[in-house]
This record gives sequence, C-alpha cells and structure tokens, in this order.
Amino acid sequence: MIAGVGLVWLSGWLWLDPAIALLVAANIVWTGWRLMQRSAAGLMDVSLPAAQLEQVEALLAGYRQQGLDFHALRTRQAGSRAFVILHVLVPGHWSVQQGHDWAERIEADIRRALPHAHVTTHLEPLEDPVSMVDQELDRPPG
Repeated sequence: MIAGVGLVWLSGWLWLDPAIALLVAANIVWTGWRLMQRSAAGLMDVSLPAAQLEQVEALLAGYRQQGLDFHALRTRQAGSRAFVILHVLVPGHWSVQQGHDWAERIEADIRRALPHAHVTTHLEPLEDPVSMVDQELDRPPG
C-alpha cells in the first residue's frame, strides 16, 4: 500500500493507488480461499489419489496371478493417514493359518507401497457363493 502511495506521488497518476489496493485485496482473498480449502480438505475423508490407488491395484494384480482374488476394495485419506480395506478371497481348502499368512503378506506389501496406510483385510473362501454375490455388488454398473 505504501508503495502505491509512493508511485502515485512519483508518477502523478491518481488511479494507481486504488488499482494497487485492489490487486493486494484480490491476493489476500485468493490466499485466504486456498488456505480454507487446504484446511477443509484435511478434515474431510477422501479416496486415495489415483496414483496410489493404481499402486494398490498393481500389487493386487500380482497376487491374482497366484490364485487369490479380491473385492470390496475401499480406500480413504484422512489427513496424513491412508486407510485401505479389502476382502481377500483364498481357496476354501486352505487352513486358516495359510489364509492369514497370505493376508499378512498382502497387508505388509500395501504398507510398503503406502507407508502411512492402515490396512484391514477380511478373508473369504473363493468358492463361497456369498463371496461372489458380494463381489458382484461391489462392481460398478455397466
């Protein structure tokens, strides 16, 4: 603002002071808007960014090649924390220990890809018709 008064005094252009004042005011409004957006985004839960979601999907694709399957993948970002929830479908003849070991491996791989992630898995047998019904409900229409 003082610079605007100085420029008016040096140049004699009276319109310069209010023009500079308007530019300063617009900058304050814009900065305030961005600050409010960032603050509100930190309070809201949103899905993981596309790049991180693609990392998780690529990781799961590797496990699909080994005979496992997945559905009900849910992700959200809350502040600096990421949350990943998914159902892991394993062969029904596996022991609980086998399924649990694979789920732990998958969770660890996701945590390595997303260091601040909290990962929750739910085991289901591949052959269970209820698992397949749930899988169909999780897919988007079309």
